Amino acid sequence: MTQPPGAVVLLVLASACGCSDSSTGPSPVAPPPLPGQEVLRGQVSDRATTAPLPGATVTFSQPHPSPSATADNSGRYSLTGLPAPGGGAFVWAAAAGYEDDLQYYRATSQDFRLYPVVRISAGSSTVVTVRPDDSLCWNNIHEPGWGGDYRCRIVRIAPAPGVITVEAVPIGTEPRPALVVAVRAGNRVLVELLGNPVSVPLTLGTEIVAFVEIAADSPTSQSFTLTTSVASP
Repeated sequence: MTQPPGAVVLLVLASACGCSDSSTGPSPVAPPPLPGQEVLRGQVSDRATTAPLPGATVTFSQPHPSPSATADNSGRYSLTGLPAPGGGAFVWAAAAGYEDDLQYYRATSQDFRLYPVVRISAGSSTVVTVRPDDSLCWNNIHEPGWGGDYRCRIVRIAPAPGVITVEAVPIGTEPRPALVVAVRAGNRVLVELLGNPVSVPLTLGTEIVAFVEIAADSPTSQSFTLTTSVASP
């Protein structure tokens, strides 16, 4: 293979000055150290049945790529090499057929209780209860660590052509909750709005994801009736 002209010049200069060949090459790069020596342990289970969820994944938010662990047949996991708890780090659990559970990394023992995916047809309704220990909300409007934090329950709404209105009505004397409604096509977010009620156009091939939220410092659970209605476009 023919060397580029510059390579001959560099070799001549190195010989003349007695320099080592390594001076012209890249310095060796040491692998990045583990972020810490802590071990995070816990169990991942079904929120409704308490059954363990083997194969669920638990992921730490820092560094990139994020370290993760897989739950065993008892739903137990062990995530090693983490920093001391605290700061703005997150840890979350995920399993097929369940909504993710996102929490701050505040201790080296953390259990996750995942909700099965709830999907209703457009034009129907369901009762939603949001608890103080539910997942932190993560969407483009309310992200944990940016302003006030929220806990949320997610309801997915099957597509139907038309304009769909989503509303969360309190059961009892609680105030109306924050309601974020997102229209998604696969993993792409097409529209995301904050309000209660919220009206958005919906077409086949898309899905509505409604985040029913309460403030993260709420001392009690709150229940709401999530209603949907469809009007012709």
